[in-house]
Amino acid sequence: MTRKLINLLDMLKSVLRFFDENPQLFEGKPALQQAVEKLRNYVAEVEALELEQAKNAKTETALKGETKTALINAALKVLAGIGAHAAATNDSRLKMDSDITEYDLNRLRQNDLITEIHTIYDMALPLMPYLSTWHVAQQDIDALNTNSTEFDAKDPAIKNIKARSAKATADIKAKLDEAYNFTKDSLDAMMLPYKTVNPTAYGHYQNAREIIHTAGGHKKGTAPDANATGK
Repeated sequence: MTRKLINLLDMLKSVLRFFDENPQLFEGKPALQQAVEKLRNYVAEVEALELEQAKNAKTETALKGETKTALINAALKVLAGIGAHAAATNDSRLKMDSDITEYDLNRLRQNDLITEIHTIYDMALPLMPYLSTWHVAQQDIDALNTNSTEFDAKDPAIKNIKARSAKATADIKAKLDEAYNFTKDSLDAMMLPYKTVNPTAYGHYQNAREIIHTAGGHKKGTAPDANATGK
């Protein structure tokens, strides 16, 4: 959430705390109590959306990085075996084809890296009978194909998580706008009579209704402009 929306949510929670600490205000006023419960539901919905928003792509991105590392390590092991075989057989062309470093692989874009891995895989397959001498097993070659497929599959998962997070962000703003307007139109109106009959309680309510702009280090009044909800 943006800082502006966080400040707004904090204000709504402050209003709920005010009513929780002053239950006597509900006496003979079921409509006020129902309005407070409606505000509580708004806040609960926003908090649920926050949890959804928190499910971001960090974990999947980290897993993608681990998969890339495993893929490159597998490629380097196979390339070392091919290079050793090329040296043992004086195969200059094979030596040049297998002269690929870790730096070379790391700097490739994803699609290019996968293409390069497939090239190494195709180069290693017919050499399998000779590569075992250089400590390259069939499973090492197979790992090139398996890991490249797994690596390529990470992007859709990351995009899906980001899309869900973006939707949750938009839903949070809409729900907070709705909650703010409800508080302004309903709770503020129901509390206005207390300005005369119980000015102390009304003053505490007004304090709870302040939106504290923590980023700016100062307070705004209880009737923020249209931008208060991030509009």
